[in-house]
Amino acid sequence: MRTSTTPWPGPRPLPASDALFAHVDTPATPQHVGTVLVFEPGPELTTEHAATILTTMPGALGRIAPATATCPARWVPVPGRTALSRVDAESVAELSVAVDEFFSTPLRADRAVSAARLVTGLADGRRALLVKLHHCLGDGMAVMQALLSDTDDAARLSWAAAPAPPASRTGVSFLRAGMRPIVTGLRALATAGRSPNSPTDGPLPDARRNHVLARLPGRAVRTAARAHEVSVAEFLLAVFAQAWHDAGTGGSERFRLMVPWSVRGTDSLRVAGNHTGAVSVDLPVGTMEFGDRVRRVASTMRSHIDAGVPVAANLVVHLLGVLPPALHRAAARHVYRETWFNGVGTVMPGPRREVRWHGSVLSEAYPVLALAPGTGLAWGALTWGPWITLCVTVAPESGPLAGPLTKRMTDLVTDVVA
Repeated sequence: MRTSTTPWPGPRPLPASDALFAHVDTPATPQHVGTVLVFEPGPELTTEHAATILTTMPGALGRIAPATATCPARWVPVPGRTALSRVDAESVAELSVAVDEFFSTPLRADRAVSAARLVTGLADGRRALLVKLHHCLGDGMAVMQALLSDTDDAARLSWAAAPAPPASRTGVSFLRAGMRPIVTGLRALATAGRSPNSPTDGPLPDARRNHVLARLPGRAVRTAARAHEVSVAEFLLAVFAQAWHDAGTGGSERFRLMVPWSVRGTDSLRVAGNHTGAVSVDLPVGTMEFGDRVRRVASTMRSHIDAGVPVAANLVVHLLGVLPPALHRAAARHVYRETWFNGVGTVMPGPRREVRWHGSVLSEAYPVLALAPGTGLAWGALTWGPWITLCVTVAPESGPLAGPLTKRMTDLVTDVVA
């Protein structure tokens, strides 16, 4: 068993794209991302096994020194810390109880940036592993790489390599894009204006979160997306918009969803850290036919991508890093909040084959996203085997909405295919 993470030189200042999440992290809005891994009954799984996942993410055993008036946010090693010290275990009958408890406990980045919990005793005989990492360590792709690199057949798969430590000077993707998408993307960002009002917006009093897990049939989603001549991601965004409307939320005709968008290039494809831009798309949530909603969502997404919005957003994040530390922190907190979007949502690709981990079938993997300051909803979808897994995260104040919203998304896929 590996007992330390992939080397990461330190202490080291965080790149601007990583420091963003250190700046907006608070006790009430902890910026950890993670996953819920569900295993079929099989060989015994131990905390020692669980610790191996943490060792694949560079920097997972360190901590974050927050920015001061003169010093930028930094990653700092913690001498003597082992991965096993960041893992615990519990036995519960209901997975949802374990998930809510684990992801409602902040990491306290000034002390630790990772944790894992092995869950046994589930009523159906299955086991689960819950993992959370501070967002400043990496984006969803980095977390996925860390997970897949520890699976049983990872050595045979070139794309399942563990994420590498970031270089002292990371590449900047916007330099490869050219000036035209940067100019048009910046213009689109500047003219987007404030986000509409949403019933899930508002101050978050504490770190408590509710999570709803669901599975969508992957083949049905892909079939429906092809029938509407859109991508799977575009189709699922439209499904969310329809479900939001059907849940009777009322209010605005729009819901602005911030969709993380990878801007990784060949130099950063296998590198830890955050290499993303974002597309803040105004989803139509008023009354209309579902087919019209799908077309409008796809058209809006494609226009933003073609305009270079993800690249421009990535540029803005890097430019903020040029500011003095105190101003950088203030600017980060200004741009990453409910003023500019109502929630976060993402659709990620994953393996469609069977995955085994230490001999056990890893049948389900759910992506868990953090809530942004002032927003009460986030969701992530991930292709996993025959499923597209879905995790909806809400603040307790929005708890009654999460269940019906998630169920409606599931029902919509069935209805559309039928």
